Amino acid sequence: MDKRFLSAFIDPAPFRLLGRSMYPWCLKYRVRLMAFDSPLVTGSRGITPADLIFACQVCAEEPLGEIGWRDQLRMLSLARNPAKFEAMLEAFAGYILVQDWPKFWEQTKKSSGGSKGVPWPLSIVANLITNGIDEKRAWEMPECQAIWLNSALAISKGADVAIMSPEEEAKEAASNPAKVTTP
Repeated sequence: MDKRFLSAFIDPAPFRLLGRSMYPWCLKYRVRLMAFDSPLVTGSRGITPADLIFACQVCAEEPLGEIGWRDQLRMLSLARNPAKFEAMLEAFAGYILVQDWPKFWEQTKKSSGGSKGVPWPLSIVANLITNGIDEKRAWEMPECQAIWLNSALAISKGADVAIMSPEEEAKEAASNPAKVTTP
């Protein structure tokens, strides 16, 4: 059994970062950060301590825009200590749980017609809702669970999607290290 799948469906442990208790990473937070062009999800520019604090505010569901004195001290501390800032960025990356997503075989041809302009997070949420999952749950379930469920639903409806097993991934990486990428 794929350990990524099993890990995705173990409810995430409570997570604290930069003085905040954060809710599990979900598509709702990804879309909010995309709307604010956060480089933590868009890669649009270099990440600053302010970007990280803002993302933590979003994921803790705090009011946005207020930077109190504690956060100002945190930003100063992170700006002065690149190693600590890097450690906080790594902690945030671990919080997102991308390592628990399924790995897909590369498709050589498109048979689904593409996304037709629908952003991928919305496509996933719409598919989950269409298949009976409550809208709130679809937006707020851990993102890795939403990805797995969406994949399984698509496969059950005949979509040309193939999930790579860990053994297949290891074999592919050994035979062609440039082909297999980790998110």
